[in-house]
Amino acid sequence: MSMHLSQIVRYPVKSLSMEELSSCRLSPGQGLPYDRHWALARPDGDGVNTQDWLPKSHFLVLAREHAMAQVKSRLDEATGRFCFEAPNGLHAEGKLSTTQGRTAIAGAIAKHLGLDESGIPTLVEAQDIGYFDTTKGPISILNMESLRELEKLVSQKLDPVRFRMNLMVEGCDAWSETLWPGKRLKIGENILEITENTGRCKATHVNPDTGELDIKVLHALKEQYGHTQMGVYAVVLEGGTIKAGDSISLLD
Repeated sequence: MSMHLSQIVRYPVKSLSMEELSSCRLSPGQGLPYDRHWALARPDGDGVNTQDWLPKSHFLVLAREHAMAQVKSRLDEATGRFCFEAPNGLHAEGKLSTTQGRTAIAGAIAKHLGLDESGIPTLVEAQDIGYFDTTKGPISILNMESLRELEKLVSQKLDPVRFRMNLMVEGCDAWSETLWPGKRLKIGENILEITENTGRCKATHVNPDTGELDIKVLHALKEQYGHTQMGVYAVVLEGGTIKAGDSISLLD
């Protein structure tokens, strides 16, 4: 089977739920449109005060706030309206371009997480590039065959959303992507450079539906392979439209 793009996924607000795209346009040096375009900055961090890249410790993230997985959200790209549902009937929505809308969303998230007044985050918007965990490449790629090997290892199905990647790839050998850094991929008419393997964190232990810590993914990777990496990061060199089903080739 030839290598191809099976799924395109973005996360408009860092650590909240995913949205699947049938197609989108890639731009050089950028991530997927609106991927991690907003984030929930901690009141005790620097996310509110700077546009510079910051590590995830400055934001509310799944690795610490496991219950964020229970929030099901969506962005209406045409209107900029964001809405979410959480357990127990909690609902919130607002335009992310307005202070009122951002405040409503941030307040509802705080309520869902049981944070007091001093812990309410600020919903911040990226200016240059999204709120990614790395400066080495804003697009992440998951080899689905590697995921299946990991599933055998833990004897359980693993929702790819657990790894919060953008592009799901079919048709290549398990773990072959570990040799991709430094190489270029052609996806449709787009050229991406693979920058590095993706180091994983304890967010991968969180069930993406329930928010429960249920599978020790890091332990399984470390014990079997001697590392805690899964997937690769990439940067767009030549952009254009990508769509699910596009063929993929390794250029060098």
